[in-house]
Amino acid sequence: MRLGFIARIDEETFRFASETGFDGLEIMAGKWEGQGDDPTADAAHHAMELLTRFGLKALTVQWAEDYCALEDPVKRLREFVAFAEVLDTRILTVNAWIPAGASVDEQFGYYKKLWTEFAKVVEDAGVRLLIENCPHGGRNLGHSTASFRRMFELVPSEAIGIEFDPSHYVFQFMDYAAAIREFGARIQHAVHAKDTQIMKDRLDVVGLYGDQYLGERWWRFRMPGYGDVDWHAFFVALSDISYEGDVIIEHEDPTFGGQDGLRRGHKFLRNYVF
Repeated sequence: MRLGFIARIDEETFRFASETGFDGLEIMAGKWEGQGDDPTADAAHHAMELLTRFGLKALTVQWAEDYCALEDPVKRLREFVAFAEVLDTRILTVNAWIPAGASVDEQFGYYKKLWTEFAKVVEDAGVRLLIENCPHGGRNLGHSTASFRRMFELVPSEAIGIEFDPSHYVFQFMDYAAAIREFGARIQHAVHAKDTQIMKDRLDVVGLYGDQYLGERWWRFRMPGYGDVDWHAFFVALSDISYEGDVIIEHEDPTFGGQDGLRRGHKFLRNYVF
């Protein structure tokens, strides 16, 4: 088991990761909201040079863009497969994006058609394609246990898995340990380490729909150890499925700066990842 965090291709970030004692990185590429690196051969070779220089590994490659907006998502996936090959990782991560405004039947129909093609691409390449379980305001189909059950029935390929993140189950009031045990065969390569803090005093005032109607969120993401995830129970569940994959911090904590938060996350998680 190795410990890392999500990062764009940046020399100072890679240096920091090495000096802090991280084992590797989840390399983020793609045009998220118009920003970021395209998965070109030049970008891949530059990232690999930095990884080698600082003694790090590419744990996964994150396809960080909404493929629904692309003319040819399958072609783009092939570009990411080639990008990951240069970085010497066989793990790609992405959200199961669905078109905005689609009905439930349309959502699952879109997923079945597109991800059947995705599965063929990654199977042929010997790559695993993992879905992070972040709801993204209803745009990511893979956000709950019920959704994943149906998704894996529609596209049963063993090349499709989950990059499980317990923080998203916390604010949806779902059991993350039970989900890990249920989908153990799908959660064998990478998990995200992010916490969620439920701010009960705010929830009591604004209610579950506070963020929708009042713009006041009653929960926030935190570094591991600063929220409501029971990390002992989380790692026990991973042990129960004989997990030997990587643990990757996703830093979205609003109270700690970038490197400060990552240092705190590294110190906390080294109790479990060694």
